[in-house]
Amino acid sequence: MPPAPDTQPGAPPPDPASRLWWAVPAVGVLLLAVVGLLFGGGPEKVGYGTSYDASQGGFRAAYLLLDGLGYPVERSRRPPAGGDVRWLLFPDKLGAKEATALDDWVRRGGVVLLADDDPEVAAKLGITVSVTGFRAPRPAPSAVQMPPAFRRGEAFTAVAPDVGHVLAGDAEVSGPPGIDTWGTVGGRPLVTVYARGRGEVWLLHRPDVFANDHLRGEDNAVLACRLADAMLAARPGTRIAFDEYCHGLRDRPDVMALLFRPPVLGVTLQALALTALVLWHAGVRFGPVRPDPPPARRSKEEFLDALAGLLERNGDRADAFRTVRDDLRRRLEAELGLPAGTPPEAVAREAARRRGANADKLTRLLTAAAPPGGRGAAAFLTALHDLETAARESLRPR
Repeated sequence: MPPAPDTQPGAPPPDPASRLWWAVPAVGVLLLAVVGLLFGGGPEKVGYGTSYDASQGGFRAAYLLLDGLGYPVERSRRPPAGGDVRWLLFPDKLGAKEATALDDWVRRGGVVLLADDDPEVAAKLGITVSVTGFRAPRPAPSAVQMPPAFRRGEAFTAVAPDVGHVLAGDAEVSGPPGIDTWGTVGGRPLVTVYARGRGEVWLLHRPDVFANDHLRGEDNAVLACRLADAMLAARPGTRIAFDEYCHGLRDRPDVMALLFRPPVLGVTLQALALTALVLWHAGVRFGPVRPDPPPARRSKEEFLDALAGLLERNGDRADAFRTVRDDLRRRLEAELGLPAGTPPEAVAREAARRRGANADKLTRLLTAAAPPGGRGAAAFLTALHDLETAARESLRPR
């Protein structure tokens, strides 16, 4: 089997960019995730008439009161789901779609407290009501949102657990008889309970008793707590959700939440699996630990062992002398900054000028082809001693 084209001898190396084709989609996915994290959630909106509203007609005080006393309350910015109890207080964005979703949720077993002076809202939940007394005009849609008009009410005699008097406005909602009532204000029922499928609608006949300005007077705060107790007792283990979804406050999922939510979840998992497979295929394989590179030159011990072995085998002291001589000359050339192959006489003159060495003696040692004193062992050792002395004189600074 012939080798691959990129592994044949003489073939050019593969283009590094060809192995990074997957970097473009990977960077695109990362940028999309960063954009989703930074800009997906959007700024938090606070509207009038909600549990965030601290004006006279808002319901921030009611939410903070129940939350501070340890009631299981929350603000809901999503369509109704589950078995929680919802407080629908003066909704202003209850369109046909939202009303259908809310009515379906009630029919499946939900419980909602409806407080509003608009008969159309109750009609969307299947209850025909009439409103008497002062009704605050709904502000027209505009770029600058203005707080709705609010008129402080008067004190009325009330009958409810731990409640004697409450502040309430002039608006009063009247409806057909229900399956039950809870409390009275001015001799009339305060709340009427209507069955709706498997759920219930609790209609508050005095819809503004929980407004911020009213909650500070008389027994309105106690009334809010006792009504919460009654609704939670009817549905034990549930929570009270202040419905902000029908005020137009929505928790819109960001890009990352949409990617990991059906029906896109399957596509996202497939894309992640394919990306992991591509990275595994194109990634660098990890082999055994690479050994340390060999040293740039032999150590002194190896050099001396080699010389001893050379002398022991051949007795060629002249060759051993030339090896030590050439090593000294290369060291002098590197130390003095001379090019390789400089004549020994020039090396000796430069060492004498810059390091104070004996030029004649150094020239005689660097040009000798054998130990100057003869062939004997004593002459060889004397020549090595002279080379060592010359090295100390020439390689150390003056």
